[in-house]
Amino acid sequence: MGVLNASFLGLVLSSSLIWAQVSPREEIVNRAIENLMCTCGCPHLIGQCGDECGVAPQLINEISALVDRGSTEDEVYAAFEAKYGLVVLAVPRMEGFNMLLWILPFLGIFIGAVVVFVVFKRLKPSGRDDGRQRGETHISSEYRELIDREVGR
Repeated sequence: MGVLNASFLGLVLSSSLIWAQVSPREEIVNRAIENLMCTCGCPHLIGQCGDECGVAPQLINEISALVDRGSTEDEVYAAFEAKYGLVVLAVPRMEGFNMLLWILPFLGIFIGAVVVFVVFKRLKPSGRDDGRQRGETHISSEYRELIDREVGR
């Protein structure tokens, strides 16, 4: 009886996994929707553009049609880039001038940290004794003793 229950449970679990799988077509469409910008003028990805947008459903249908024709994910991106320009890509490619878009923020943070370090290093008081500075002032010794008593030295 236990073997029969275990077999039945295994059959139910494996069949539920088969039903839950997403087809490669839907997977490509979903990834493309999350990596391409909507062309309606809003700053959202196609998959995050609101219900009031009439452009996003058209773009999703266009992506689905490209995938149905056998296009790969990279070919979908290339087709959208050819049609709408580089602004449709949510993440710029790491090639040519776009390489600066990847490098400059990190370079700016590094240079800023170095500048802050150098400025704080120069502003830090030196470890010299203040007695030398005290001797340069023109305060008489009786006033100096009065100040030392008041300060508690």
